[in-house]
Amino acid sequence: MARFFLRDLIITGSIDHDSDVIFTPHDDLAEVKYYHLFSGHFVAIIPVDHHLSDRVELELDDLAGEKILLMDNNWCPPEQLKLQETIRKKVDDLDISYVNDVEIVSLMVKAGLGITVMPSFVAIEKADEIKAVKLNYPCPAGLWPGLPKR
Repeated sequence: MARFFLRDLIITGSIDHDSDVIFTPHDDLAEVKYYHLFSGHFVAIIPVDHHLSDRVELELDDLAGEKILLMDNNWCPPEQLKLQETIRKKVDDLDISYVNDVEIVSLMVKAGLGITVMPSFVAIEKADEIKAVKLNYPCPAGLWPGLPKR
């Protein structure tokens, strides 16, 4: 919900004097011109003691049989939602839970309650606790942070 509120403020011009710089994925602001800052990829956030944590890259099928923590549909950007729907529909034998906060999902991964997926620019690795492993999944350029322009 917060990302929709921010989008509406930018589109209506209500945020003009409140913020100098806003970093946001382009897919949240299709109606606003956008300066692309950098590119990245989707990652799986995995506890360091998990059997998949030593991998360099994962296929979506590698998640079969795992406990998966997905962001609530109202709290994740559209491209992440597409990835989550792909996982939900195409990966077998998943135990899925939904979360609505990035910090909470990171704590849940750290506690060994499951694996989550997110854009690499959101992921915070803690070498002794959780690891970000690249997902072999196509990423559109507009997913990555940029600066809205009018």
